Amino acid sequence: MSPVPFVALAALLVLYPRWRRLRRAARRQHLLREQFPDAVDLLVILIRAGLTPLQACEVLAERAPSAWLQPFEAVERARQGGLRFVDALDELTTHAGPVGQGILDALSASERYGQPLTSSLDRLSAEGRSTRRRLADIHARKLPVRLSFPLVCCTLPAFVLLTIAPLLAGALHTLTTRGSTP
Repeated sequence: MSPVPFVALAALLVLYPRWRRLRRAARRQHLLREQFPDAVDLLVILIRAGLTPLQACEVLAERAPSAWLQPFEAVERARQGGLRFVDALDELTTHAGPVGQGILDALSASERYGQPLTSSLDRLSAEGRSTRRRLADIHARKLPVRLSFPLVCCTLPAFVLLTIAPLLAGALHTLTTRGSTP
């Protein structure tokens, strides 16, 4: 017996968990990018309502969009663990990846250097909305390709069976009946 199936099975068993982990991480990053404008808008609302960035992050640790709950909870845990708020903000990029870098930069610049926070957050929100719009456009452009599979695999064979097959059967029947009579 050939060892190829065993090698293929072993490779599949080794590579599948890694592929699944990578797929899960990509899905999480996509969800973070998609919900980024909502998180920034909520942060802007909280800041404009009079909360400090520290208080706003405390509220976001409880009420942020679903994908952003974990990064803001990590910031809150690190802050309660004894880190200064500015240092605890590094947890955003640890848990949200490069998507959280913009919020980290805006909040840390505001805390460290006193830069106005709402203008940079408004810019971040606008960029996030345009990114979300661009991602939705990319997804919409992929839709016809995905819909072609059911068309080719279901509708086209049904069309062939219901229209062309009876015509061919009738033509073959006519050829066989005409050919058998002298």
